[in-house]
Order: sequence, then C-alpha cells, then structure tokens
Amino acid sequence: MSFRVAEFYSGIGGMHFALKKANIDSQVVRAFDINTVANDVYKHNFPNIPVMQRSIEALPMTMFEALRADLWTMSPPCQPYTRQGLQRGSEDTRAKSFLFIIELLAKLQKKPKYLLVENVAGFEKSDTRAVFLRQLVRVGYRFEEYLLNPLQLCYPNSRTRYYLLAKLDAEPRECSDDEEFPAHFKHAVPGADLIAPASNSDGHVDFEKGIWHHDEVRQVKQFLQELTKDEAAPYRLSQKVLEKHGYVHDVVTPEDRRTCCFTKGYTHYAEGTGSILQLEGVVGTDEMTLENTRYFTPREVANLMGFPEDFSLPAGTTIKQGYRLLGNSLSVSVVSVLMDYLVRRM
Repeated sequence: MSFRVAEFYSGIGGMHFALKKANIDSQVVRAFDINTVANDVYKHNFPNIPVMQRSIEALPMTMFEALRADLWTMSPPCQPYTRQGLQRGSEDTRAKSFLFIIELLAKLQKKPKYLLVENVAGFEKSDTRAVFLRQLVRVGYRFEEYLLNPLQLCYPNSRTRYYLLAKLDAEPRECSDDEEFPAHFKHAVPGADLIAPASNSDGHVDFEKGIWHHDEVRQVKQFLQELTKDEAAPYRLSQKVLEKHGYVHDVVTPEDRRTCCFTKGYTHYAEGTGSILQLEGVVGTDEMTLENTRYFTPREVANLMGFPEDFSLPAGTTIKQGYRLLGNSLSVSVVSVLMDYLVRRM
C-alpha cells in the first residue's frame, strides 16, 4: 500500500527524508511552508513535490479534502513553547495555524488515518497540547506521546523533542473543554532499539545523564567533513570570540560522543546554541586556538541530525541561512523510527 502524505510546516524536508529512511512506500502529495528560503531547499531536494507557500489558515476546506492524505506530518512553529521564549502557547499568534489544523480535524470528511507531530520539549506543558488532545479524543484518534533524544539512537547530538503519534481507530467520545491529560510520555519506541535514559525517583528523565558517556553512542569524528585549511577558514572562531566567549561555549573534540542541540542562533550567540569543535588537545586543559577551534559546518550539523548524504543546500544558500534552517528542522533519525512504528505496528 502506498501512503499519501501531506507535509505541513515542511521546512527543509526533514519529515520527507524520514519517510525515505523508514522505507515507507509513500507519496508526498503536497508540502506547506511560508519560509521562502526553506522552500527553496525543499524544492532543491524534492523537485517533483508541489510546495504551497501560503498561510495554512487561509486555505479553503476543499483544498484539504482534495489531499486525500493517509498521513499528515506536522512540525508547527516552536516559538510559542520554547523555554527561551515567552511560552504564551495558544495566545501566541504563531500558534494560529496549528490551532486551525486542530479545528479542521473535526470538519474533514476524509480525515488522515495517521498523524505525526514534532515540537520542542516544552510543548507537552502547553495549553495547545490540551486543546489538541481533546480534539483527538472527540474525533476518534488513539494517540501516544514521546520525549526522545537522538543520543538514544547513538547519534552524538542531544536534541530532546516532543512527539505525538495518532491513529484514527478509536471510538469518538465527548470531551469537556477543561479535561486534562496527565503527562505520560514514552521514552522507548516498541520494536526499536533505543538506549534507555536515566530517571530519578519522581520519574524525571535525564537523557544526558544516562547516555552522555554511553560507549554505544558514535563518536563525533564519524560525522565530520575532511576540510582543507581554506575550506575550514569560514568556520574558524575569531581571536576576539575566543577571548571574549570561549569559556561559555560547549566545546567538544572529535573523540567525544555528544554535542549540544544546534539552534537557529548557532554562531550568532555563544551559549546554548550548539557545540564548537576543538580538533586537538584536551578540552579545558589545552588552549583553544585559531588553528584548532572551529564551528561545525552546516553539512556536519545535518549529519548529526540524521540527514542523508544526498541532502544538500542549493548554491547561493549562505552559511548563516544553513544554520537557521537546520536549527528549525528535526532529527531525521528519530522521526524515521517513529514513522516505522506508527505505520507498521501501532
């Protein structure tokens, strides 16, 4: 059976690459995103897929019905839920399109059989989650929620994210507007080989504490490019940055088995936006120098996020744009495992 897939908030195609990685016989019938640069990257990698660059909430019902999609994939804007933001949830205007989709699920005659949603850790505490789950119950979706990290799949990149899988095979029931859903998040995917994270007595999970030094996680060097001196030049940290901000950076070596989550602010901010690479010496002992300290390249970040070798950025994409696009994307490795389970075993 070939699945018809609608890819909302398609970005640079992370969900599409995850479909391919999971070997799911599928056809993406349409992708939706309002970011022009992201759409250029998507069309560069998937030139035959129609991409719609319009606000989702402005589209007519007939268009959604015409999709006849079996699977909807969604990675809505994370800004209303991120820990660095104001956490306004559904009150944030950037949540408007996702709230429209939630409402749409009750109106569609041809509802998708499967849903896959990805967002930042923090979404699980939002009012938008409650609105979404109430609607799923009313419409007849059975759902499972996950908090997962690529470290669990031996990728040396810590990127904890919220995931929801839903399947339209439950009995619809009434659900009040104030019904709450207790936090019950899975950290293992049935049938998949994931490293179990550590948890404390109250059940709080710490992915890094449990996996940081796990010897099954691959070393950073397996994801690096071999760069000549000239090729590496654009990624070197300046002497000014080393002297002013070197101490706040998360510094890793090629032998390490973990990097921080790369965000769209990588290279623009020193703290909390991603790791930097010390090619030689011992971190904290040997001095970082202009010759042996650099940022990860966009291609290396893509590697750590599980993007395949045939993924590429079109000519003309700047380094800064590459970091922003990848920072807004997702872990292909984690999503592919979830897709496999959702479609084949859930």
